[in-house]
Amino acid sequence: MTDVAFSCSCGTLKGVLHDASPSSACHLMCFCKDCRAFARHMGQLDALEPGGGSPIVQVLPARLEITQGAEQIACLRLSAKGLHRWYAACCKTPLANTTGSPRLPFAGMWRPIFAQAEVFGPVVTYGFTKAALPGGPRKDKGLGRMLGGLLKRSLAAYLNGTARQTPFFDATGAPVATPQVISAEERSAAYRE
Repeated sequence: MTDVAFSCSCGTLKGVLHDASPSSACHLMCFCKDCRAFARHMGQLDALEPGGGSPIVQVLPARLEITQGAEQIACLRLSAKGLHRWYAACCKTPLANTTGSPRLPFAGMWRPIFAQAEVFGPVVTYGFTKAALPGGPRKDKGLGRMLGGLLKRSLAAYLNGTARQTPFFDATGAPVATPQVISAEERSAAYRE
């Protein structure tokens, strides 16, 4: 296991993922329309993989440390019930996807922000492939492995007392930045294929 640095595109926000390895994370490619819409809204379509796949690394939030620029953390939701999608306000670099509270200890980190993404090993999960654009895979792969790993990591976090440690929520469980739901016009533009 090793520590891996990450930063937003402009370098204002920086951090470290501690104890990174293929066994402590799940390297996946998500082809869902929501992840693609988020990338489009953030101006990051060029970072998507063939077929419109969003490169994600699922990690425990307790292993994330923001070392600079924490005040740049911002959050949006594509709908009132959607995931919390965290980004760096300074340059609109996606950071992570989480649920709406720290009770489920997971963060789907945007892989392009990591300096040494090779530490996560190859992609082991392809999800929501039915929504892939031409050129993408047409069959999901590794979803059981992803869910099993998420459960295993979550249980370990609860047992060692780190489950609610996260840079995205404060000690009371409130988001560190107020999530903004995008407007109907922004939503329409984000989902345009």
